[in-house]
Amino acid sequence: MPLAIPLELSQIAAAHRLHKRLESWQLTAKAFAALRAQFPGFAPHETLLKATMVNALFSTKIYAIFRMAQHITEVMTKVDVVKAGPDLVEKLAVVPQGAKAHRRHHSFASKFAHFFVDAEKYPIMDSYAEGMIKLHLGRGRLISDPVHPYSAYCHNYLTLKAEAGFQGSNRQMDHYLWFAGLYLAWRKDPTDKINMEARKLFENDSSEVSSELDALMPSILSKAFRGEL
Repeated sequence: MPLAIPLELSQIAAAHRLHKRLESWQLTAKAFAALRAQFPGFAPHETLLKATMVNALFSTKIYAIFRMAQHITEVMTKVDVVKAGPDLVEKLAVVPQGAKAHRRHHSFASKFAHFFVDAEKYPIMDSYAEGMIKLHLGRGRLISDPVHPYSAYCHNYLTLKAEAGFQGSNRQMDHYLWFAGLYLAWRKDPTDKINMEARKLFENDSSEVSSELDALMPSILSKAFRGEL
């Protein structure tokens, strides 16, 4: 069954090139890589540093960061990283709250696993990426699982990659899903609170940037955005 909205390899390539223009995100990626190299394990102090960094740079709104870091350490000491799959993120996302209902932090957990466990096994899950996958797959092909949302997300993510014929890295696909989703949000409401560096890029009137944005968002996606498809 074809995609509801086709995804061309040229769109993913354009997103990757545009992402390279965001200096803060290039610096962020280097910082994560350096932290992982310096602290490869998940001892309490290592996990606290990693969790704090993810929370601060991605604004994932984890207020009880010490409790989250302790929870991650407990999970990672029991898991077989080689055999683990999406279920690892499901476990990391749910912090025990005693008698209270557990809060779930799948966006944070996916970013933590992506940068500090395995980038290719754990794609980043956020609202922009979810929206773009839904747009491309269509409601009929979208798998939903409220109990295991990250597992469902990974299924949909891999389906999109396969249908698009994309064999590159998950990080490149992540760049496309985030950047395209962010661009659609900005087009819908230019006053929306989005990443400031990306906003400046979207507002850039140079022919080079405009050409890249055109490649990122061809006419068929524009029609979908306007509700014509």
